[in-house]
Amino acid sequence: MKINAIMLIKDHVDIVEEALLYAMKFCHRIYIYDNHSTDGSWELVNEMASRFKELVIFGQTDEPSKRGLLNRIYNRYHNEYTNEDWWYVLHPDELLSESPQEYLKSALLASKNTMNVWVARFYLTNQEVTEFESENVNASIVKRRKYYSVNKSEPRFFTNDPVRKWEESSLSLIPAWATSVSKDFVVSRSYPMRTPQQAEKLANKPMALNDYPCASSLNEYQGDGHFRVGKSVKLRALLTRIRGAFLKKLGIRVSATANTVKHTVTTTKTV
Repeated sequence: MKINAIMLIKDHVDIVEEALLYAMKFCHRIYIYDNHSTDGSWELVNEMASRFKELVIFGQTDEPSKRGLLNRIYNRYHNEYTNEDWWYVLHPDELLSESPQEYLKSALLASKNTMNVWVARFYLTNQEVTEFESENVNASIVKRRKYYSVNKSEPRFFTNDPVRKWEESSLSLIPAWATSVSKDFVVSRSYPMRTPQQAEKLANKPMALNDYPCASSLNEYQGDGHFRVGKSVKLRALLTRIRGAFLKKLGIRVSATANTVKHTVTTTKTV
């Protein structure tokens, strides 16, 4: 069983090296497509590819970013692999919480052809913004960002099909034929807000200090492989009301304490 990753990058020079080095621990090949980066990302990945056989430069394009660009990579290489191999849609600003290898082996044994990840999105908090000038930006992003929220899961792994192609017109996260979902999952640590400049780019506006989240509204990662789901105060309040209304219809009385219990997503290794 081989795991091959496909990655689309655009101006991720400050994190793509860390993401690639981490994914290389369990990936057979990582195919990289650059979407007209202007910050040095293109030069960096080419230099890395000259040193690491696991990295393959697919090319560069100035087309508008869309998921269909990833389809091209799969369609170019899928006939080189078997139906026991996997593809991983790797974002350039993410690191998995652990290797997915054992989970994917189990998924194959269970005749599953896709596996989801829980997305733990790490934020730049207002306190971190005030201290950003003294931050060591050369340190690992894992050490620099500690506060996160887990509010969604999405498909990131799917099995190879040596015959079928992934329709390039499709905007789905994975091919339409990958529908049998494994019960297992891993957590993807996502870092879109690494600097105040990136936060403003995501928001598409200048950001005042009070526009950044407070640490108290998020979960603090302890480095123990445990991730809590839904710490967002607004989301938790909404889910509490929905759950309470549903249970009330069933004639079940729920205490305020029970309504605020947080679920825990546990991985098997400390990261």
